[in-house]
Amino acid sequence: MFEPLRIRAYIQTPVISDQFLPLDSILYYHVVRERFGEQDCSMPGESTIRDDTGIRLPFARENEGNHDWFYHCSFAQWAPDMREDQSAYCKRFDLKLAHLIDFQGKTGKILLSGGRFKNYYIKIYYRAATWVEWYALGEQAEIARLLPFVTHLGKKSAQGWGAVLRWEMEPVAFDWSIRGQGGSLMRAVPLESGTFIYGIRPCYWEPIHQLPCEMPV
Repeated sequence: MFEPLRIRAYIQTPVISDQFLPLDSILYYHVVRERFGEQDCSMPGESTIRDDTGIRLPFARENEGNHDWFYHCSFAQWAPDMREDQSAYCKRFDLKLAHLIDFQGKTGKILLSGGRFKNYYIKIYYRAATWVEWYALGEQAEIARLLPFVTHLGKKSAQGWGAVLRWEMEPVAFDWSIRGQGGSLMRAVPLESGTFIYGIRPCYWEPIHQLPCEMPV
């Protein structure tokens, strides 16, 4: 059922992301939402989705049955025209919400130039490219069903960042999901002597999924 695939997203706007941007993590979000519905909120650092809930992505698994298993899905491979840059946006207190503040019976004044409600700029780092692609060993039909739900990549999608123009997927003659041309590493691979601590499968930020790894250069 699994075949080597190249999956490419053509990007309309820059993506707020690091260089790795795992596709299995992106699809995991949509599979979980499809299975359990939209989640209103969660505690910081907490996941309500356990490994035993039966979520399985349409990719082959490496180290199946072991605690360090991971999907046959590469990290992002950016187009040669990729450029990195930075921007910033301002977070400011909305004075229309001043009535929600409890001044404890005192006359209150909201200072925007300093203190708790001070306006401040948040710096963001982004990548601009014509396209970004991944290599995977997966089920083409099921991946094709999920991809239309991925309309944006990376953070701040509500502000228009990371908009996807279209997806393109095709079978290829080689499996570059873990190691690519010349044996180059294409994703994080758990290794006891690894010098990096990184996630190996979704959710990548969960401590139980973060192990010593060999990482792509």
